[in-house]
Amino acid sequence: MCSLFYLKYSKTIIILILINPKLKIDHVHLKVSDLEKSLQFYQSILGFKIVRQKSKTAFLSSSASFETNSSLFLIALTEVNNDLKPQRRQRVAGLYHFAILLPERRYLSYFLKQIQKNLNPEYYEGMADHAVSESIYIHDPDFNGIEVYNDRDPAEWKWKDHIVHMVTEPLNVQDLLKESTAVDNEWNELPTKTSIGHVHLHVSNLDKAKKFYQEILDLNHTATFPGAYFFAANRYHHHIATNTWLGENISSPKNDTNKLGLDHYAINLHNEKDLLLLKNRFLEFKINIDEEQLTENDNQFSSSFYVYDFDGIKIQFFV
Repeated sequence: MCSLFYLKYSKTIIILILINPKLKIDHVHLKVSDLEKSLQFYQSILGFKIVRQKSKTAFLSSSASFETNSSLFLIALTEVNNDLKPQRRQRVAGLYHFAILLPERRYLSYFLKQIQKNLNPEYYEGMADHAVSESIYIHDPDFNGIEVYNDRDPAEWKWKDHIVHMVTEPLNVQDLLKESTAVDNEWNELPTKTSIGHVHLHVSNLDKAKKFYQEILDLNHTATFPGAYFFAANRYHHHIATNTWLGENISSPKNDTNKLGLDHYAINLHNEKDLLLLKNRFLEFKINIDEEQLTENDNQFSSSFYVYDFDGIKIQFFV
């Protein structure tokens, strides 16, 4: 029964992925210790705009997104009551980093000049060339990891079957800075078409993560690094990455809802039928569907539900 269902729905989900190239990470929701301090960072360093704010939660996006639709956002920040100071490495499953995808390489060059000039060095993490993309890494005041990156032309990506070639090599800073022109080289705000490209998660076990993200969610396993797996839809290099770099003896975020860090990340399926198929798939694998905890902040979505992966990381699916 279960194997028949798996074959049946595996084909269905594969069709979903192939016919729905818009499937993507939509936004991330973070729990922070000081909302005003976080807002100052996300606005002054990253160029986000507040699209709306209510009580202790603020929703951020580019100004272009706000002008188009004030309900759209890329980041939500919620201040939680927590007397503990932010810590760099909490031994808890959750966010390693979320990744802000810039639409053109020149914007990454502008951002590099922005942090060279304005970023406190304590927030700087590093830079890398990943072959498929070029990346700059920082963290926010609560040690939430942030990658700001630009993809190389997908025609340049090297594939072997479903495996994409990715590396971690030094970023050619001087070459990147050549993208900055004398006239238009300022980082004032996030450019139009900025999106959340992927999320990278701390998990307790890679095999369990693979079962959830590949077997159940039916993403492609696109790359393997020491201690890390990468998963994607739509022939992308990765939408979700998982690693065990904190070790395997880490706790679940479900055990402490006030802990700083990732509250949840959200995936937009864009289609009610696809959402229902995925919900049925989760139920067949005996994964609980959580629709009761949807808050008024989530009411902008016509249909939505939460699930938890095998490490208790919360994921929202919606259309």
